Amino acid sequence: MVGIVRIFVGLIRLAMRIARFVEERFQEWYQERQFQIVEGQRQLNCRNWSEAEKHLSLALAERRHSKRQRVELLLSLECAQRRQGNFKQAEQSLQAAMAIASNRSLRARAQDALLELQLEQARYPEAEQSIAQILKAEQAESRPDGARIARCYQKLGALRLETGREREAMEAFRWAAEQSERVFGAGHAETAKSLGDLGMLLRRQGDHGEAQSCLRRALDIHREAAGLDSKEATQGLYQLASSLEESGDLDGAAGEFERLLALRARQVGVNPLENAETHVKLAGLYLRARRTGPAKELLNHAIGVLERNGGQPLAQALQMLAIAEEQSGHPEEAQRWREVASNFMPAGR
Repeated sequence: MVGIVRIFVGLIRLAMRIARFVEERFQEWYQERQFQIVEGQRQLNCRNWSEAEKHLSLALAERRHSKRQRVELLLSLECAQRRQGNFKQAEQSLQAAMAIASNRSLRARAQDALLELQLEQARYPEAEQSIAQILKAEQAESRPDGARIARCYQKLGALRLETGREREAMEAFRWAAEQSERVFGAGHAETAKSLGDLGMLLRRQGDHGEAQSCLRRALDIHREAAGLDSKEATQGLYQLASSLEESGDLDGAAGEFERLLALRARQVGVNPLENAETHVKLAGLYLRARRTGPAKELLNHAIGVLERNGGQPLAQALQMLAIAEEQSGHPEEAQRWREVASNFMPAGR
């Protein structure tokens, strides 16, 4: 009897040791599997694209993932591949994700990523087809995703503008502005973006009244949301100032260009060439108002930047400096600047 008990106890101890061994191996396997997922996402967030791709690929090599998790991994992998310019592999990852996406949210994310990939490669006919498919799918839903629809119209407008179809682009931007205001609200940044895009295109079409209305509304939203220091706000100010100049409101244009330059002076990473060109535009307005001194100051600053690249922008600034010297009563100096400007004029002019 005692022997049977000892055997039984021994079997129990053996079973416990086997269970502990299995549990330890399982924990090691599980931690390794989670490590690849967590590390892949960490590297992705750190913008270490090649490292992210390596860890995410190792994570996907594990067969035991739910469909949702596999789609999530494939979408992250696609991002890492696209950021490295590996567009073919990125598209393959997206196609794999769409093939197994089992719900509306995951399918939408995969479709949106494919659209971004097509736009990044300037595959405009395919991108437009993708937008049409997305809009059709949303309109078939009992509860369409209004935010997604608004953003699709924004992208459609930009796409049409890139392909030279300005009238169709304007129609898309109008839809985007209306949808954005309906979905996000009149004071939302997305609404401001749509209004800014529409205002820019209206300005290009010469419809300055409506352009200025859209641009002012966009600027009001930016001012309330985050001040006017954002890139979107400064772009809107430039468009508004240019529209005012083109419509004959020279004082209004000068005021907006002055405000734009004051805002850029507080920003980091401002493009010096864009800033110099704005100095030249404001100097031109000053010259027309016979404000010669401030105009010369702006032009001298701009020329110091533009002379690095030369070309037509520099020639324009030098010619305007010649006009400023004439207004100051220095004809010989004006002639000298015209001769310098002629060295940078395009051939045949």
